[in-house]
Amino acid sequence: MTPPNLKKRLYKKEYSKELLKIAAGDLDSSVALSKAKLGRPENIVFLVQQSVEKYIKAVLVHLQIAFPIVHDLGILVALLPDDKMPPEGFGLTELNPFATVRRYEEGQTPLTTEEIETALTTARKVADWAQANTSS
Repeated sequence: MTPPNLKKRLYKKEYSKELLKIAAGDLDSSVALSKAKLGRPENIVFLVQQSVEKYIKAVLVHLQIAFPIVHDLGILVALLPDDKMPPEGFGLTELNPFATVRRYEEGQTPLTTEEIETALTTARKVADWAQANTSS
């Protein structure tokens, strides 16, 4: 029996546009937090991870590929056809801890400004990729 959270679900193709908007909102929020220099740095990268996750899911929905309700970027990337791989591909899994354990740790592994900027840059590249792969 497949665990309930690993059962794949197929969404209506038009839902991809809504996911793109939500993902853009998460990315905008992460940029705003990084500029404000308020709160926990982990929250910035949590929102980056969330935006990347939603951008990937938007492309999966657009391509009509069913996926499980998970936060693991590796599982989602693995469902994409080879010619639709996002920037960084499976390297995006480095963001996974920010959707899970890093949300509950207070700076045990401090984030540098460079790491935050790299995460934001990656998310912008994924945003561009998602827009290009949902435009038809």
